[in-house]
Amino acid sequence: MLAPLIAAIEAQMGAAPPAKMGVAVSGGGDSVALMVALAHYCSDNGVELHVITVDHGLRDGAKEEIALVTDLCSRWNLAHHVEYWTGWDGEGNMQASARDARYELIADWAYAHRIGIVALGHTADDQAETFLMRLARGAGVDGLSAMAARRIRHGITWVRPFLAIERSALRNYLRAAQIAWCEDPSNQSRQFERVRVRDALTILGTLGITAETLVEVADHMARSREALDWQTFLAAQDMAQVVHGVIAIDLAKFRLLPQEIARRLMVHTLTWTSQHIYPPRRDPVARAIAAVRTGQTATLNGCQVSVENGMIWVFRELNAVKDMVCEVGDMWDDRWLITGPEDDPDLEVRPLGYEALADIDGWREIGLPRAALAASPAVWYNDVLVAAPFVGFDDEWSAELDGGKDAFFAALLSH
Repeated sequence: MLAPLIAAIEAQMGAAPPAKMGVAVSGGGDSVALMVALAHYCSDNGVELHVITVDHGLRDGAKEEIALVTDLCSRWNLAHHVEYWTGWDGEGNMQASARDARYELIADWAYAHRIGIVALGHTADDQAETFLMRLARGAGVDGLSAMAARRIRHGITWVRPFLAIERSALRNYLRAAQIAWCEDPSNQSRQFERVRVRDALTILGTLGITAETLVEVADHMARSREALDWQTFLAAQDMAQVVHGVIAIDLAKFRLLPQEIARRLMVHTLTWTSQHIYPPRRDPVARAIAAVRTGQTATLNGCQVSVENGMIWVFRELNAVKDMVCEVGDMWDDRWLITGPEDDPDLEVRPLGYEALADIDGWREIGLPRAALAASPAVWYNDVLVAAPFVGFDDEWSAELDGGKDAFFAALLSH
């Protein structure tokens, strides 16, 4: 019963296993089965395996689960680390906040231990449940696409070897091997959507709509997404350019795009410009596209979208960055590195603003919208402008875009 699990791991890891990798283990059956299978795989392939558990501080039973994982790691002689999350403020979606925090904590741990790849225990059941939850929200192709078996997030490669394996198969293996695991009581509480969806799957199964069927549909959607991403990439190559971090799109060509490709290009442009983790919602994007098609301006996702001289310009909205301050040498707005001849700790990077821009001769010759230049990074000493790289105020200073111009296009194919 172990052989199919090892085969799934081998298929994901390829012919060249890493020297070191991590695995996230909560103590539940899925992650425990993954840890045990990885322990065998890593032992056979000379891979150093590290285990991490995240305690969100939200359940009384977490200590028992951590103790179980610690005991299993001792049995397999595996390094085990526990991270604690204390960031829940009682606002918003608890499960979503915990999930995002978990990824960040694990990524930080991986960085600290020079681990570039971390395995997660998602199964075919997780795929099917996620598909139904997103279907209930009216998701499109992207939302209904299968979870990626491999993806990069926070600079770490995350792999999910068991996406084609059902949860019951993992538990059958653990029972046969007499390996204990913990059951999270919340997995039985119908106050959580995923539990209600899990129950619904049992009913849908009588109609032939099984987890296996839904996983297959999600795979079809993933292939459709890949094709749409490629067409969006080609459209961007044809009509978009990056100028000082501002995206300029040929309006005439944009108007001719199929509706879905236009939407994808706009969503990507807004997300890349704002550096937000999540893309803007469909309705505001549709309104923004309708506005620019008729030459009007729109603001959303911390960005301004305007039309000038036959081009659509997408750039940071001044109101979204007006309070952003950092020292010279640090990343401003998560994407600009300002460097120059001075490294004075009293110097600050802040937006240029309209008032300072008006005092700079020749800014119109730059060819960028006034609002885009006002939101661009500048170096200040108290209220004195020291440098404004975008408008050539003091040429000894420069503003370097994180990842360079090509990052805008490359990110379109990041799936």
